[in-house]
Amino acid sequence: MADRCPHKVQPHPSHLPASIDNYQVGCLSEFFEQPWVKRGDPECLFIKRAARKGDRWTSHVALPGGKRDGEDEDDHKAAVRECLEEVGLDLDSGMIIDCGKLPDRVVTTSWGTVPLMVLCPFVFLCTSPTAPSFTLQPIEVASAHWVPIRTLVSPAFRTVQKCDVSDRLSRRFSGPLEPIVRWGLRANLGQMEFLAVRLWPSISVFSSFGGDFLSGTEAGGRSWDRPLLLWGLTLGVVTDFLEMLPCGEGAAGWKYPTFTSWDVRGVVWLMTRELRKRNWEASRRGSHGRAFCEREDTESSLVLVGENGSGAANSSRSQPTSTVNVLLEGYYDVVRKAVWITLCGRAVIASAALGAAAWRYTRP
Repeated sequence: MADRCPHKVQPHPSHLPASIDNYQVGCLSEFFEQPWVKRGDPECLFIKRAARKGDRWTSHVALPGGKRDGEDEDDHKAAVRECLEEVGLDLDSGMIIDCGKLPDRVVTTSWGTVPLMVLCPFVFLCTSPTAPSFTLQPIEVASAHWVPIRTLVSPAFRTVQKCDVSDRLSRRFSGPLEPIVRWGLRANLGQMEFLAVRLWPSISVFSSFGGDFLSGTEAGGRSWDRPLLLWGLTLGVVTDFLEMLPCGEGAAGWKYPTFTSWDVRGVVWLMTRELRKRNWEASRRGSHGRAFCEREDTESSLVLVGENGSGAANSSRSQPTSTVNVLLEGYYDVVRKAVWITLCGRAVIASAALGAAAWRYTRP
């Protein structure tokens, strides 16, 4: 699966470019030397997926992307095609610079046990001072949003997304047993909490031909009035991108997934304490450290990649490791153990309490 991370710079009203007609630049260094770019506000493009029944990511905030088809020569061609199909943005135009790619990520489910796909994120930069026009595919995209990058790293916009894990875990059971298992999981585990970022778009475009914003009976169920929350897989890709920026603090506010149930949360925290510390140190030595070294000769670049004459990425550079993958290495393995330990502990305490009560009321 190929994702795109389209970016642009919003000019400051007091530093607008002299002309925007046929505005083109040849490479990244030339682009970042522009006065309006230096004083502008870099932004990232997100989409809100259309509400569709049976879609794992229905109504989620995402990056433009999709699966690679048979006619696609490679993942890069798939990224270009999908972006044109979903939002009508031509990445091969003269106003778009191909900045390279982020680390590939293996997408898993069931707490990291079942691999689903390999995600290949690419980064593109729109050099025009005006936002490009969009033509949204209403079946797949409900809306598109340009979001300032500074809001993505601001603690003021961080929140949590709660998810009911009982649906996923109960799929191993079928028939009349499934609702019972689902109820038991929900009652014992509560919900899972994931780090999320509330998006504050500067420009939004909505699909007039989709049902998300015109009817409350679609698969998303009034998804139009929900806040735009960036979390999960897409937040992981964005975190990898932010780690490549000159500030390099994309993972500074990272929080590990946990549970709303207080005892499960406590056991998970205790059992993963040392692992989280090791993974954090490994992430600082890994992709962040490599990005810091590359930063010495690419300080004018928004995305830390090598550059040839046309501004495309230089593939000779070593591929950094996904920061989020390093942070989550082995985490869900410990989470599964912590959940079972907590549930067994509850059973032991409940049995001991019942035994004590029975002994008290049955003794002579």
